Amino acid sequence: MKVISCFAGMGGSSLGYKQAGCNVIGMVEWDKHACHIYRLNHPSTMIFQGDIEKISGYQMMEKLGIEPGELDILDGSPPCQGFSTNGKCNLYDPRNSLFKAFLRLIDEIQPKNIVIENVKGLISGKMKHIAAEIILSLKDRGYFVAAGLIKSSAFGVPQNRPRVFFLASKIKKPKFPRPTSKPIPAGMALTGIYNLSGIDTPIPQPCYRQFIKFGRIGEDQGVYHKRIGKKGGFKSCWILHPQKICRTIMKGPYGLYHWNRRNLNITEALVLTGFPIDYKMEGSYSNCWERIGNSVPPPLTKAIAIKLMELQYGFNQTTSEQQIH
Repeated sequence: MKVISCFAGMGGSSLGYKQAGCNVIGMVEWDKHACHIYRLNHPSTMIFQGDIEKISGYQMMEKLGIEPGELDILDGSPPCQGFSTNGKCNLYDPRNSLFKAFLRLIDEIQPKNIVIENVKGLISGKMKHIAAEIILSLKDRGYFVAAGLIKSSAFGVPQNRPRVFFLASKIKKPKFPRPTSKPIPAGMALTGIYNLSGIDTPIPQPCYRQFIKFGRIGEDQGVYHKRIGKKGGFKSCWILHPQKICRTIMKGPYGLYHWNRRNLNITEALVLTGFPIDYKMEGSYSNCWERIGNSVPPPLTKAIAIKLMELQYGFNQTTSEQQIH
């Protein structure tokens, strides 16, 4: 199956598609560092670097040698700043207009299948109507649509990272993959893992060292944690518990620490997000951490791609009970 990945970041989604046997022929991403990491790991994929609102689907197809309706999967992970439950949800955030750019590419490329990924906040509270609008927009374009929440920890990712997926197909309504793994604790996932990235790991920030010194970090909800700073500042220290899965890795490089009271190295962060240890990384610690924090865990798109293959080529499908309608 041929795939184009939009908002591709450093290639988490693309890696999952490739692991499922797909051919990722093109990607769209505006961030230069993300494109650099992507190119290191996916040299055969054509990179369209720039603002997706200014990129033409027709020009992409011409360069990739495909016609409208020929692409098997158009994948997209629009930035989540306007939707995330970790920040202020703003219905009128201009960054949410990137969905419109993605819909335009759908109109131009006319893919057989579509995969849209976003944060879990998109199907809760005042954000529910946005999810409904996305589903309606896809249905109006002739697609059968399924939407649901997928827990990364159910697919071999040792991290609590629930993500919302919208799956659309011209053939019939897609089904979500069944879980493939029990939760993997951080201690098991990181056993024998060394820093293979070549990127130096900084020492913990002074605020964290101070709390360690005075013993003010206790255990809570699977991690040892203590929120510090002024009320409403959301400045926290979180220490991994070796017998629990990792909490969600955010794009900020500080605040999540190894149980040995040190910063996690880049290779450890990769493993906790479902990447192989040999995934190539270059750049500063903070930039690489941000790339990882923005990534879709590869095992998720691998599982989804397999389900879409079953759908498109007529294999028997198994379903998940995590769908919403």
